[in-house]
Amino acid sequence: MITEVVLPQMGLEVAEGVVLALPVAVGDAVAEGDVVAEVETDKAIAEVAAPRAGVITAIAVAEGDTIPIGTVLVRIGDSAEEVGAAVALPATEPGDAEAAADAAAADPAPPAPAVDGAAAEGAAAEGAAAEGANGARRRRAAPIARRAAAAHGISLELVTGTGPAGRITLGDVERAIAGDGQAAAAAPPAGGAGAGRLEPLSATRQSIARRLSESQLIPQYTLSRELDAGWLLAEKARLSAAGPVRVGVLDLLLAALAETVSRHRQLAASFVPAGDGEPASYRHPEGVDLGLAVATERGLLVPVIRGAERRGLAELVLERARLVDLTRAGRLGPADMGAASATLSSLGGFGVDSFTAMLNPGESAILAAGRTVEKAVPRERGIAVVPTISLTFTFDHRVVDGAVGGAALTELAELLEGGIEWPT
Repeated sequence: MITEVVLPQMGLEVAEGVVLALPVAVGDAVAEGDVVAEVETDKAIAEVAAPRAGVITAIAVAEGDTIPIGTVLVRIGDSAEEVGAAVALPATEPGDAEAAADAAAADPAPPAPAVDGAAAEGAAAEGAAAEGANGARRRRAAPIARRAAAAHGISLELVTGTGPAGRITLGDVERAIAGDGQAAAAAPPAGGAGAGRLEPLSATRQSIARRLSESQLIPQYTLSRELDAGWLLAEKARLSAAGPVRVGVLDLLLAALAETVSRHRQLAASFVPAGDGEPASYRHPEGVDLGLAVATERGLLVPVIRGAERRGLAELVLERARLVDLTRAGRLGPADMGAASATLSSLGGFGVDSFTAMLNPGESAILAAGRTVEKAVPRERGIAVVPTISLTFTFDHRVVDGAVGGAALTELAELLEGGIEWPT
């Protein structure tokens, strides 16, 4: 029996992924849970595991391929006798993967007859040689490899492909760029030597660029307030000393934001435009799911704390720490990503006093927090130097009116200045 291992759904907004690594080869024996592919989406790097034990009978993709959700990655059979006539299935060109997946689903092909390993290896080598001999044919290369080669002026004709059937991978191009003798630079791109270097965007950077462009289309407004952070810092020290976990300012901001959104439910709503005969509407989530902006080497990512309003402070701290660690390691799961009720972005750790954050499309509120700064403020008996923190709340004006946003910011400030009891 043949089992197809496909790229699974990895979040509501994830449509495709880039194959980073294929740690298995045709003929390899695998156990249930063994990693058969590593894929990068715009949210995370995920490992795809074998659903059962067996033998890899076919590899349907190549490293560097951009493939839609549902694409077959590998096939697993019961024994080596089920290995097909080729070491790897033909890799698709950009735009063909989805069509091929649909066609396979509509009319699945019968298993290929078994052949011996020497014949399979010979067929693959012969196919690669035929392709190399036909100079008129376009060299088979992963899309990301083509972009990298074009950006660096590398001719694919001079790159040795190490992927299935001689396909050129990103690693092949990177080795050529490094000057290992496998390729020579082609003519420089149009624009002359001063045109600069082009850098292909990763899946994460492409997603960030797309969503920020979408954010610009949202009618948003911003409210700001400077708080006395004395109580906040004292509460942080008290809770850290008394509790089982170390509490940070970020954790108290998250707890206060969760409480504020639970009291002002309109902040959690999202705008759904008219379409398909349906009028424009608001979508109201059941609970309070908070996004947290996290800076990583791959770019800005936003994991989501589910049910934040139901968590005690200690549980919130542990969940925040877990998500931040997974985010920076690129190992977020599908349940840790997606839409949030509101998002917190803090640049205090980077020495930023205040800033305005852009809304995530599909959300109606985002809170930006700066660092704590000591300032002189007037008191009844003179001037006092106190720690302050700047908060900036940005809202979707289609969903949150100015009065509602102002009331939410005021209540958030009171929570953080100790004026209201809030759950810990």
